[in-house]
Amino acid sequence: MKRPVRFLSGCSILTVIFGFFFINAVSQSLYEPASGPFTIITVSGKAKAQIIVPAEPTYLEEFAASELQKYFKKISEVQLPILREGKNGKYSFAFFLGNTKKATKAGIQTNEERMGRDGFELKSIQKGLIIQGRNDLGTLFGVYELLERYFDVRWFMPGEEYYPETRTLKIGQVNLLYKPSFRVRWVGTGEWALKQRMNAYVKAGDRNVGINWKWTYHTFYTLMPPEKYYPDHPEYFAMVNGKRTVIPENKADGNQLCTSNPAVIRQIARSLIDTLDAEPGIEIVTLSPNDGGGFCECEKCRALDEPGRDWFAKYSNRLAVFNKEVSGIVKEKHPEVQIKVGAYAMYARPPLNKDFKPEDNQIIQLCHLYFCHNHPLGSGLCKAGATYDPNSEFVNNQEFEKILDQWLKISPHVFIYEYATIDGMKRANLPWPMIHAMRTDIPFYRNKGVEGFYTQQSDELFYRLGLNFYVAAKLCWNADLNVDALLNDYFEKFYGSAATPAKDFFMTIEKSMQEWNKCVSYGLQGVEGLRKISLEIFTPQVIEKMGKCLSSAEILSANNQIHSGHVAMIRKVYGEIQESLKTIKSQVR
Repeated sequence: MKRPVRFLSGCSILTVIFGFFFINAVSQSLYEPASGPFTIITVSGKAKAQIIVPAEPTYLEEFAASELQKYFKKISEVQLPILREGKNGKYSFAFFLGNTKKATKAGIQTNEERMGRDGFELKSIQKGLIIQGRNDLGTLFGVYELLERYFDVRWFMPGEEYYPETRTLKIGQVNLLYKPSFRVRWVGTGEWALKQRMNAYVKAGDRNVGINWKWTYHTFYTLMPPEKYYPDHPEYFAMVNGKRTVIPENKADGNQLCTSNPAVIRQIARSLIDTLDAEPGIEIVTLSPNDGGGFCECEKCRALDEPGRDWFAKYSNRLAVFNKEVSGIVKEKHPEVQIKVGAYAMYARPPLNKDFKPEDNQIIQLCHLYFCHNHPLGSGLCKAGATYDPNSEFVNNQEFEKILDQWLKISPHVFIYEYATIDGMKRANLPWPMIHAMRTDIPFYRNKGVEGFYTQQSDELFYRLGLNFYVAAKLCWNADLNVDALLNDYFEKFYGSAATPAKDFFMTIEKSMQEWNKCVSYGLQGVEGLRKISLEIFTPQVIEKMGKCLSSAEILSANNQIHSGHVAMIRKVYGEIQESLKTIKSQVR
């Protein structure tokens, strides 16, 4: 893709000239450029450098070299040769990738304290640049960071990429030691996620790489399928309204287990051990109830519940006991594997028992769902009677922060499950404005000491929610990024001359959500309620302004096929909003 003209425009043609000079006067660069002196690596269609891998490279070291070679060729139309260390190269300058002797000689220290699980170091040396990761994946991430930070390459959405075109390619002095903001990062899957430096459910070429993580969340059905166990052991399953019944076809919710039953504890542990025996190399395996309700009401299960606790702790103690016992059994056979358990909805809070501690092989994944999705964490903006009416299935973000602190106090392994999309808005084909919260929430999690971050994401929804996914991935990797600079960089490169009206289109929604200033949650509104509040956010005035921004963006991008294609996605979003609002209005009447 050619570098788009860096011309910014307002939502009306009359503001174009003023908008151009004003925005460029205050804009900030996303990354600091490399310092001099600079070395030419391609010029006039000729290579002036080479890429060096170890004498016996691993798959990922070779893959990293091929990625660096590929993007240098896209930018300059020159293919740098890839050589194994020890072979005589033609050029004096080289990029040394991975576990080379050159990196060892330069004193690169690859330990977790310096680099995290898969960070890296970029280090300029005389006539070369070393790229070495904490592991092979870290080396690949070092290549992607180099390309993005110093050569202006971007991956804004799956299937697309941005890069400049220049016949003369230069590299300056680079000295960067990088440790990712979260040890475990999962925003999206596949190639796009890999290029964003995510390390869960990603592939390099045709190989799964990164953390070997088995199953995402709800796993009771998988570990104890009712069609297999219920006929002979109905006592394994939850008693509800005096009966132990199951609905085998309900794989997403219900069919809960009788977690106080010792036989269930042993069998679930056995199922986990069998899985780990059959698939060596699994690092994280998930143990969590099915979605929804239907928890056991038998006397033994209820005896484990703590009296007087609220909805968010209704089943906390029983599941904490169950998870600890299962994890302890599995640890005896597979001490190296971490078992991820949930802190969600009716078991979001920790138990009251001051002596309780999860097993050291457990990860606690706290879900930020029945809490506020509009007000940033740490802001104190959720206010009873003003931004929300008290509800048993909702507590404000201030209380969520306390819950997070409680889990962090008793476990060093806490993950966050976030929601960059939410079902009420998604089902209504509406955008979900949350950049204003996300920009502070993700650094907030990092600063608290959260180890892993995950958010729901869908490639099919990138045209509508892609900015959410992109910002989440960028901050998950580097929580210190300047978000204003990140947004400017995104809109300037993705929309070209239509950058300002495109940005105004989406920021108008963000501003409306902030000015509405109410708490948003499943616990407050439910799925249908989330649809209805859109009438208060997408007001006629907001829709009118968005329409003007869209028209301006279409005019300004008309002469660029790529940018006009991106603006066409905005047109699709705008059309969906209008149709959805008509439907919702008719339902409200």
